[in-house]
Amino acid sequence: MTEAGAFVAETTADGRLVYLSAVARPAQPGLEQALTDLLHELARRSYSELHGDRVRLEALRALRSMGFAVEDVEIAVSYRCPHCGASIQLNPEAVVYVCPYCGWAGDVLGERVAVRLWPAGHRGLVEGLVRRLGGEPVSIQLRYVPFWVFEASVEAYYAATVVYRRARPAGVYGGEPYRVRYVRERMRVSGRVRFEAVKAVPARLHAEVFGGEELRLWVERKWRFQQPPALEAEEAKPIAPSILAPELSREVAAEVAVDALEDEAADEARREARRRAPGHVEKVRLERFSPSVSIERRELVFAPYWFFTYRRGSGLYSGAAVGSEVTPLRIELPLSNVERVARLAGSW
Repeated sequence: MTEAGAFVAETTADGRLVYLSAVARPAQPGLEQALTDLLHELARRSYSELHGDRVRLEALRALRSMGFAVEDVEIAVSYRCPHCGASIQLNPEAVVYVCPYCGWAGDVLGERVAVRLWPAGHRGLVEGLVRRLGGEPVSIQLRYVPFWVFEASVEAYYAATVVYRRARPAGVYGGEPYRVRYVRERMRVSGRVRFEAVKAVPARLHAEVFGGEELRLWVERKWRFQQPPALEAEEAKPIAPSILAPELSREVAAEVAVDALEDEAADEARREARRRAPGHVEKVRLERFSPSVSIERRELVFAPYWFFTYRRGSGLYSGAAVGSEVTPLRIELPLSNVERVARLAGSW
């Protein structure tokens, strides 16, 4: 069956640079122009509205209402690199990407974003780690996992009630207590806590698939003593296929970081109130808490995450390591059938 097609470069209603293509069957006079006009009309919508069967069925009804005897229509959407014009396939949640064709890094609205990345070492180090575990490598994959890293100043004023127990003399003989009893007392304290902090927020929606809390803590420690350099386009190009596109925007990540730092400030206020009590503290209750978090710096960084499987005896195991030194994060984990299916289904 013959078909008619159309292809346009557009900017969606929410500012995303995209390519839209459509194919309709069977071909008919004037159908290609009608498809082109229809794609320009669809581009007035937001990016999320251009996916799924709903937009396809709406396009089919629109073409039929114009008098075309169309049996089927297909619509495809892809991002377009603002630097080289390449068509880039990303999941709908992606907010930043590195073009695999030219190495340009930026957000889906076409704004350039500086990308910082720690070196990954080489595959041979991972193979050596597996053999030290007594196994033979089955598969080794390298992915650069995105994190938003925030440097912040945190300050909080607090008032708290501290419940504590202390010893009191119950009897005195010769000027010395010979018997004591413990009484429960309360005291109110107030003060201020202040500290500087580094907070890493995973930029993937399913962060537990990529190292989870262990990788996040590694990023925070690494940032404190060795901040990664910003990549130039030519440096990013060869590793772009291994770079995972961030799915969490900088603004949303900042909210997550602020919430976490406010919780840390509350914990620090409780610790300070506990230290000021003269006896054994049973409970600290914050009566008033006023935190202030000032973000001083924010950067997008990528951590080199090695995921590997290996065979030892009759068992198949998985493990993970990070960085150029291939520091183990998780090892000797049995690889379940569910995890195998998840990996094959494209969790990466």
